[in-house]
Amino acid sequence: LFLNPLGMNEKARIHKAALPYLKRDIGGDGWESVGEKVLHAKEYDGLIHLAPFTCMPEIVAQNIMPSTKENIPVLTILCDEQLGKSGMLTRLEAFVDLLKHRRRAKVKT
Repeated sequence: LFLNPLGMNEKARIHKAALPYLKRDIGGDGWESVGEKVLHAKEYDGLIHLAPFTCMPEIVAQNIMPSTKENIPVLTILCDEQLGKSGMLTRLEAFVDLLKHRRRAKVKT
């Protein structure tokens, strides 16, 4: 009861949500990335997954997130010193267009 206001039980809840997709510890924040997607998928139309370039736990999470039962699009952006503003802006605009299209299609059905 005391741990909840401090957010201490949050890690266990996130871990439990990711458990069907991750059978062992992958290190880093990979658990959190998958678990947060599973927990909050109903609240969002899509997910932008920012990850450091060459981070193995996030690369594992990147490959698992599209295959979860929560069917929302995921755009992964691997960040490094070469990340270009114009290229990223184009990817974000295309992702937003995809989300708008999916939302309109959902409203029609």
